[in-house]
Amino acid sequence: MPLDTLSTFNKFWFSGDIFLVDGEIIRSKYIKYSGLLDELFWFEPKSRKTIKLDKEAILQFHFLNVQGDTTVYFRKIKVKRDIFTDTSETYCQVVFEGSLSLLILHTYKLLRSDVIRKNGNLFENTIYKEEPIYIIKLAANNTFITKRLNRKKLCAFVPGKKDLINEFFKHTKLRKIKTYPDMLTLMKFLNSIADM
Repeated sequence: MPLDTLSTFNKFWFSGDIFLVDGEIIRSKYIKYSGLLDELFWFEPKSRKTIKLDKEAILQFHFLNVQGDTTVYFRKIKVKRDIFTDTSETYCQVVFEGSLSLLILHTYKLLRSDVIRKNGNLFENTIYKEEPIYIIKLAANNTFITKRLNRKKLCAFVPGKKDLINEFFKHTKLRKIKTYPDMLTLMKFLNSIADM
């Protein structure tokens, strides 16, 4: 089964551990996560086959090394995607854990679809754009969901701490928070003011 690399979290197969619901850990397998399908795939080197893994059996998975980063974990959580659907289980990347935790739901939307000619044959070329959804979970299991981690959204999330949030953005000179180091800085700050 060929996977569209434009809608996967990792373009290449990375070694990873898979943690099962029954407590078993499957170590060092070549895995790839499709955000478009919200499925985890395993590449079996001997048979050269790609296998879609059973989501119900998986609790979480860990990429052992993503361009030098050894902290990339995905956990299965229950999420209600919109008002018309029931709650469903989905994989979210765990970015930070604390009194307030940050998870990212890697979603994709269709940008465009073109028909191209290659070697005399017509092919459909589909382009997707990642649209991450950020989930801040509180210890009491409440969640704040947003498509942007910016000053305005965070002030709405914690209205009583608006002055502190404004000061944080002014001091750090951050306008948009998109990189992992910026997200970690933000979450450490939010955790420091959570109990104030």
